[in-house]
Amino acid sequence: MKVKKNILLSSVLSSALFLIACGGGGQESQPITQQPPAQTNNQGNQIPEYTITAVPLPVSPENFTVNPNDPRLLEHGLDTNLRFIEPRTISVGLWDRSHDRIPNFADSYWAQWVADEILATHNIIVEWVPIPRWDEPEFQSTLLAAGQAPDISYTFQNPMVTTFANMGGITNMYPLLQQYRDLLPNLYDLLQENVYWNFDPTTNELWSLTGRLVQDGRVNTFIREDWLNTLGLPIPTTLEEFENTLIAFRDNAEVLLGADAANISPFRLEHDVAWSAGLIFESFIPNDITEREWFRYGFDDRRFMFRDAAREATRVLNRWFNEGLLYNDFFLHPAGTPIVDDQIRLGRVGAFIQSWDMPFRPAEALITDMRLNVGPEANFIAIAPFTNDVGIVRKFFPNPTDRFIYFPITNTEPLASLLYLDFISRLDVREFLQFGIEGIHRLTLENGAIQTLAESDGTDGTPVHIWPNHQFIPSLRNFDITITVNGIDLGDPYITAATLALGYPGIEPAAVMQSRSIGLDNAYWFRQIQTRQIASEEGMTAPLADQRDVILHQLIVATNPNDFDATFDAMYSTYLALGAQAIINERDAAWVETFGDVDTMP
Repeated sequence: MKVKKNILLSSVLSSALFLIACGGGGQESQPITQQPPAQTNNQGNQIPEYTITAVPLPVSPENFTVNPNDPRLLEHGLDTNLRFIEPRTISVGLWDRSHDRIPNFADSYWAQWVADEILATHNIIVEWVPIPRWDEPEFQSTLLAAGQAPDISYTFQNPMVTTFANMGGITNMYPLLQQYRDLLPNLYDLLQENVYWNFDPTTNELWSLTGRLVQDGRVNTFIREDWLNTLGLPIPTTLEEFENTLIAFRDNAEVLLGADAANISPFRLEHDVAWSAGLIFESFIPNDITEREWFRYGFDDRRFMFRDAAREATRVLNRWFNEGLLYNDFFLHPAGTPIVDDQIRLGRVGAFIQSWDMPFRPAEALITDMRLNVGPEANFIAIAPFTNDVGIVRKFFPNPTDRFIYFPITNTEPLASLLYLDFISRLDVREFLQFGIEGIHRLTLENGAIQTLAESDGTDGTPVHIWPNHQFIPSLRNFDITITVNGIDLGDPYITAATLALGYPGIEPAAVMQSRSIGLDNAYWFRQIQTRQIASEEGMTAPLADQRDVILHQLIVATNPNDFDATFDAMYSTYLALGAQAIINERDAAWVETFGDVDTMP
């Protein structure tokens, strides 16, 4: 029975043809030298070995607005190609998932390629600092405290950056950007307003650059289409209908799973409850919420500070747990634990909430592996059943921001670090890193769209096609190394959309676009709200998140429904006292200071 993540299907069905029937020319791929087959995988099948010709990527002169006669070049130690005359050395954080195919990502082909290319392009030597992906906030806090953080660091936890900035541990990037702006065209072209997203105009301080999130979707609800068909059930469109569908899955477990019926999980919840049930939490936020309220309670991106919404969403999950509708051991398995996703791969899960493209991703292989275990008819489809108080679906999208990139005060090579960020932001560089090697990971079609090539061990009737382990891509589109962007932007909207549809081997492109459409159709954004720094937030991200998880686990698993409200109030009071109430109060005070005693920004 297959539960691992390393074998994918390799077909892209004809339903994509309407997406790729026309279009312009594509990007020129990297030169490839193919060697005779020399390796074998553990089944004895031959694996063709490929290498990339070790030459720098082409640098187009129009990419740079700098005057080659500018005396500052020599002052900065650069030649007219923005290459350091003497080599410079920087350390760069590298998120590492310790995947069994690449136990150390710093030893991968991708890390070596970047190191070789940045050396050839800018004469910069890169020393990688592996950062455990799932423990990155704690790990980086330790490095910062010890003065050992890499020169280029990045995190999702901007309050952590602010905390260390106030302790004198982070470099103010604003004067650096003012000084070197004209040397960084690719960085500015990609990030645009995100460069100064966290800029404080009252102090001229900018402690981090903000990576760009390409908004293709956020989270969706996925449900087993084949189970609905087997039981003759319609697609649920409300919370009540969704719950009734879960009950039908539970009551018909033997029909759906046969001898494996005892292991059915009508709804798959995860350790991070407020993420894996996030759309349920959001559905209880009133439709008439104001900008002021959104800011006041917005510190926790899981919406847990919206007390009434958190209460009612958790009440639903408590009921589902007691009704036998949840994956019972969700609280035992932190993020990244394979057994949680294996429940989907084994075909035991009826519905779940996750990132809009999670079921399709090659690295997770949830649908493709499930089909190998269950059969080709097994499938998840995206739905939108969680309506709010006026009967509409709202998915509260984040700002178009991703990771926060910062330089610790120990960084003695700020210009080299900025040139690295400019290099990693170049369109040709990020396209190569995201989609890989022509003929191994991708095919570039005549219209410029990029089709991802799947791995196959041949058991599904397709030719054997296994990526060499050192060229395995452990995160979606090499997310862990393309640090300035999350998502696809190939410089042309048509090519980008067509590529997105073809980017999930073994998945019908129409299904990808349907999921994207459902997510974006229900998207709701608030404007960026900028006030002074909120001092009470410093150092509180991890403690409040940990307390939130403890509360949710206790309320769902160990609370009698008759005692739910009293238990919720007692535990939530602890959460507020830990620091949440202080953050709420100070955020509201900062709002009034900035905009006045009003509910909406000017």
